Amino acid sequence: KNDLFLGRFLNEEMSSVPDIDLDFLREVRAKLLERIYREFGEERAALVCSFATYKLRSAVRDVGKALGLPAPEIDKLAKSCDHWSTDQLEEEMARLPEFRDRVGSPPWSDLVAQVKLLIGLPRHISQHVGGVVLSARPFQELVPLEPARMPGRFVCQWDKDSIHDMRFVKIDFLALGMLSLVDECLRLIHGRTGQWVDLGRIPHDDPAVFDQICAGDTIGLFQIESRAQVQTLPQTQPRDLDELAVEVAIIRPGPIVGGAFHPYLEYRRRLRNGEPIVVAYPHPSLEPVLKDTLGVILYQEQVLQVAMALAGFTAGQADSLRRAMSRKRSLEAMESHWPAFRDGAAVRGVDESTARDVFDRLLGFASYGFPKSHAVAFALLAYESAWLRRYYPTEYYCALINNQPMGFYSTDVVIGDARRHGVQVARPDGNRSLARCRVEENGLIRLGFAQVKGISENAADTIVAARPAPGYRSLYDFVDRTRLPVRLVENLIAVGTFDDFGLTRRELLWQLGLFHRAPGPQPALPLPTEQDMIALPAYSAWEEMLADYTFLDLSPRHHPLALIRRRIEPSILSSQALDAVPDGAEIRVAGMIVCRQRPGTAKGILFVLLEDEFGLTNVVVYPRLFEAQRNLIRREPFVVVSGRLQRQHGTLNVVARSFAPLRPRSLPTRAALPAPPSHDFR
Repeated sequence: KNDLFLGRFLNEEMSSVPDIDLDFLREVRAKLLERIYREFGEERAALVCSFATYKLRSAVRDVGKALGLPAPEIDKLAKSCDHWSTDQLEEEMARLPEFRDRVGSPPWSDLVAQVKLLIGLPRHISQHVGGVVLSARPFQELVPLEPARMPGRFVCQWDKDSIHDMRFVKIDFLALGMLSLVDECLRLIHGRTGQWVDLGRIPHDDPAVFDQICAGDTIGLFQIESRAQVQTLPQTQPRDLDELAVEVAIIRPGPIVGGAFHPYLEYRRRLRNGEPIVVAYPHPSLEPVLKDTLGVILYQEQVLQVAMALAGFTAGQADSLRRAMSRKRSLEAMESHWPAFRDGAAVRGVDESTARDVFDRLLGFASYGFPKSHAVAFALLAYESAWLRRYYPTEYYCALINNQPMGFYSTDVVIGDARRHGVQVARPDGNRSLARCRVEENGLIRLGFAQVKGISENAADTIVAARPAPGYRSLYDFVDRTRLPVRLVENLIAVGTFDDFGLTRRELLWQLGLFHRAPGPQPALPLPTEQDMIALPAYSAWEEMLADYTFLDLSPRHHPLALIRRRIEPSILSSQALDAVPDGAEIRVAGMIVCRQRPGTAKGILFVLLEDEFGLTNVVVYPRLFEAQRNLIRREPFVVVSGRLQRQHGTLNVVARSFAPLRPRSLPTRAALPAPPSHDFR
């Protein structure tokens, strides 16, 4: 049905075993590994290793420590370096006033010299994300081993490429968080409705589901929630699983470097507008291979098929070319196939210029292309996640929170999105919460105890297990039954866990001190405390939010921008107000930075995602502005952006001209906004 190409995995000329990748629920993967070790024994099953190499930040930290340079200064310098930088330490230091005068002077010149030598070298050995290698003979006779963290398991000191070269059987057992999310969501639905949802029977052409996808309303959805996807979906307008599979595959470095991204978007735009299109194929012989993707190369399978159709490669030769894409130094490995590709194309009457153009497009996939088989499977899972969110949003968001971290966004952003979809999230409650988030009878999500900072999974389970059937009667009853440390009880009080006990949070903290004067876990005798109580005011909304961010890293009830909107200049617009602003208008917007991205394929452009109480705004930062204000953009959590509004193909962006820290007039109780969690995805 999906026209998948089996030659991607098996062909008669294969000299090695096929790739086997399997995705499982997180908890299933752990049990599966245990079973593998029981079946094969620790002598014949080992974990594949990977070699972490030095990047600029790690090199600065290690060399600085070795040279005995001040730790605070090295930490500041390392944090100021970009993740994507290689050996540009001198330029980084020259941009920072406190390091500018040290460039070229010892011992800082030694730091620069040694860092340059370390970049790209192996830093340490680590465990591959999912690779398990199996052998008929004991491994100690074949490869060097070292003990893994878990007793009774070993890591072989060869990476996946060396394992492949030696023709070992390697299977990737991968833990896919979205599978765990979907499984939990289905269980939550069953718990509330008594009915099991069979995802094998849901319609795959639901217009309401695709309407949300095409609008870019995809936060929390598998594979289609990134900033790039949110920008692309309104342009491509996928309306079925085949088109959604293309969407999953196209936002990858391979198709972008290979020149597939923009031509495909332009074809889709014309089709959406009813304009006639003439697909330009690199060569007429490639039309059967590239017809479904409008003439562009998107999938790894197409690399094989193009090589076979244009250059006469056998399935084995084509697969060798495809395998070269997945190796380190893959460009060099792929380039070695050019003579055979050129000669084979010439035999079929293809001139060298056309052959080289096609081969260069294939080289782009060395930057990471996607197999169609994966894209189809992931598109189905993306649709299922969208369908569940559309019809069971409360259960979906509850499962999404419970399975964090996952995807591009923090729990704080997820809860804001849930709120915009009509789902309410409530504070932890001593008599209602469980260890994890749960769905209550009234349809809201109740945060779990484990969400509170300092509360471990064991501590959360203790609270639930010690809770009597009628519930905890008082703060003393809670402390007496759970015997949690005072510090953790204070954290629970601060986020409103015991608000139903009839006292303000300040009064609860006072009361805690009355019967917890003696050191140790044992509280004082249950003597009356009423005579020693004093009336203390409740937290203001601002103080609640500060406590939430301090002890939850999120606020289920308050968004910082909502509380200070009246103190922000009226000329600074909200994300909601942008809907009425014409294209090209000069504007100012404010928000909390929830994501910074600078893809290697974006020619130095930085994409910043701002959130306010109404939604998200995408900000485009060109390299010159980023270089001029890099420290502010990288370090300030709340900013005001001045720029030009850009409407294009159903998307809305702010092209930034300048950044400034958000400094509202007369902030309540504190001189600065709370520091939200840092979310950098580079």
